[in-house]
Amino acid sequence: MDDALTAYADGRADGLAGNPDDTRANDPDYQIGLYDGQVEIFENNLLAAVRKALGEPEAA
Repeated sequence: MDDALTAYADGRADGLAGNPDDTRANDPDYQIGLYDGQVEIFENNLLAAVRKALGEPEAA
């Protein structure tokens, strides 16, 4: 279980950094973490664009 959580956390961190590790690409726990990190970045960018379009101040 610890290995799965570590792989997920590493994948999420890599996803947030935009730097996937090709050597771990076959690990499903890593892939899920990577995807979650990439989705979080996408959501943050989307929300920032909506706020900008609405003329709201940027979040801190």
